[in-house]
Amino acid sequence: MSLSKRVIYFTDLAKDRIIKSGQDVRIYYFKLAKTNQLFEKGKLLIEIQEVNHKSKETVFYIEADESVEDLLILLFLHYSTKEFNSIGGDGD
Repeated sequence: MSLSKRVIYFTDLAKDRIIKSGQDVRIYYFKLAKTNQLFEKGKLLIEIQEVNHKSKETVFYIEADESVEDLLILLFLHYSTKEFNSIGGDGD
């Protein structure tokens, strides 16, 4: 794989954004609350709702624009439900 085709996603928590680097640089902004959202240029791309069921298992409902790559959806799901939520907490 050529380095010129490599894509790297990284987070900028100070500005609430995820940046996709590579040939096509893109900047996504997120809002984390009861419903987590990811935007690009003001357009809602991904929305994740966390629902706790009686069985005590957490279920995540994801709605994504058809233009969003699966990798970005999985990345945002992981970080918005695990990493971002533990910032300033005890990490549990």
